[in-house]
Amino acid sequence: MRQALRDREDAAGPPSALRRPSLSHVWVAVAILAPVLVISSAQLSTIDLTYLIRAGEIMLDEGRLLHVDPFTATAAGLEWANQQWLAEILLALAFRAGGWLGLALLRGVLSIAVLTLIFLACRLQGAPRKPAAWLTLAAGVLLPGAFMLRPQLFGMVCFALVLWLLVARELRPKGVLALPVVTILWANLHGSFVLAPVLIGLASLDERQRRGAQTIRLAVVGAASLVATLANPLGARVWTYAVELTTDPVIGRVVLEWQPPSIRTYAGAAFFSSVAGVAFLLSRLPRPIPRSTYLTLGIFFAIALPATRGLVWWAMAAPVALAAALPRTVRPGRDPANSLNLALIGLVCVGVVIALAPWFGHADREDPGERFLVFAPPGITQALEDVLEPGQVVFNPQAWGSWFEFRFPENPVTTDSRFEVIPDQVWELNEEVSDGAEGWQDILDRWGVDIAVLTEMQQAGLVPRMRDDPGWRLVYEDEDGLVFVRA
Repeated sequence: MRQALRDREDAAGPPSALRRPSLSHVWVAVAILAPVLVISSAQLSTIDLTYLIRAGEIMLDEGRLLHVDPFTATAAGLEWANQQWLAEILLALAFRAGGWLGLALLRGVLSIAVLTLIFLACRLQGAPRKPAAWLTLAAGVLLPGAFMLRPQLFGMVCFALVLWLLVARELRPKGVLALPVVTILWANLHGSFVLAPVLIGLASLDERQRRGAQTIRLAVVGAASLVATLANPLGARVWTYAVELTTDPVIGRVVLEWQPPSIRTYAGAAFFSSVAGVAFLLSRLPRPIPRSTYLTLGIFFAIALPATRGLVWWAMAAPVALAAALPRTVRPGRDPANSLNLALIGLVCVGVVIALAPWFGHADREDPGERFLVFAPPGITQALEDVLEPGQVVFNPQAWGSWFEFRFPENPVTTDSRFEVIPDQVWELNEEVSDGAEGWQDILDRWGVDIAVLTEMQQAGLVPRMRDDPGWRLVYEDEDGLVFVRA
C-alpha cells in the first residue's frame, strides 16, 4: 500500500516534478526550509559552542582526547568525562574551514537534514505528501530552540536517521543493519544516544504485533546497537555519564532547559499545544490507531514532561508516529502543477540565502560582534583585552565562561557550562561569592582570582561590596556588566 501510494503520487517522475512541481511540493519546501530560514537569521549562542570549539582545536593540535579539565581554575586537573569529543572536533573543523560562516552553514545543513529525515519517515509511514509536509512543519515549529549549534544538534540528526531507517525497513530491509554504525557515531557525539535502543525497541514491538518478517533481525540489531554504545573512549562509563547528567541536582536547579516545561515559555506553550493537538487529531481519525502510535507518543511525552530539553525528541517522534495513523489513501482534490509553484519554491530558497547573507563576511576567526553572537559581551571583551595578562584567573558569570575560554585561552575562568565537571562545592561557593556573603574575599583568594567580571543580574549582592572594597578597583562598566581588577 505504501509503495503504491508513492508510485501514484510520484507518477510524473523526478524530472517532471522539477520542471512543474505541484502545490504539495511547495508545502514540502516550506516545511523543510522555513524553519531553517528562521534559525539561519538567529545569532549563534556561545554559551556551549565556543568552549566546544576550543576543546576540539586542542585535540586537533595535540592529537589526543581531552580527559581532564583544561579551562577552569576551580576544576583544573579533575576528570572530564568528555563524551561529546567527536562533536567538538567536527565543530572545530567547521570553524577552521569557514570561521563563523562555516558554523552558520553547518547549523543550516544539520537542521535541513533533521527535517528532511522527518519528512521522509512520515512519507514512508504512508502519509501523503502534503500531510507529511504539515507534520514536518509542525516539528519545525516546535524545534527552533533545539536548532542551536551544539552536540545536541548532531544527536538530533542521529535520532532522525535511526527513525527513518526503522520506518524504511519494509522497503529497505537491509537498512537496519546500519543502525549499530549510527549508534557508534551517536555515542561519541551526544548523550542522547541512549534513545537509540528505545527507538529500536519500539520498532521491535511493532514488528512482533504485526508478525512482521524482521522481528528476529531487529532483535539482533538492537542487541548489537546496545553493544555499539560501548565503542567510545569512556566505555560503559558513557551510560553512567548520561544518567548522572540528567539527575544532577545542580543542573536541575540552575539550568532552565533541565526544568519541567512551562506554559509561560514558547517551548512549553508549543509543547502543551502540540499535545492537545495530537489528542484532538487521534480522536477524529476514523480507522483504528496502531498500538505503536500510542506507545511511541506515550514514551516521548513522558521523556518531555520532566525537562524542557526533552521536548526535542517529542517534536521529532510524534509527527512520524501520527503519520502511521493517518488515512493512507489520497483524497480527491486539486494539486496543480505549474511554474508558479517552482517560483514559490525558489522564493523560499532565496529567503534562506538572504538569511545567511550577513554571515558571508565572517569566514574567519575575527569576532563578528554582538549582531552575530549572544553571550559574548563586546564591551566586556574589549576591557578584558586591555587589562588581562597571561595566566590571570577570571571570576565570571557562568553564561560567559565558554566565551572567555575561547577568547582568552591563556586565562582560566572559575565556572562555565560544564556543570558535570565543576564540583558541586564550587557551585555552592560561587553562589556565596555572587551573593556577596561573608568571606567572599577569602574564596576569591583561594581560587587565585585576579580579575572579576560581574553582572547586576547574577552578582547583585557582590557588585556593591566589591565597589566598596579597597582591594578591588573598577576599570570598566556598561549595560552588560562590570570589570574589577585587584587594586
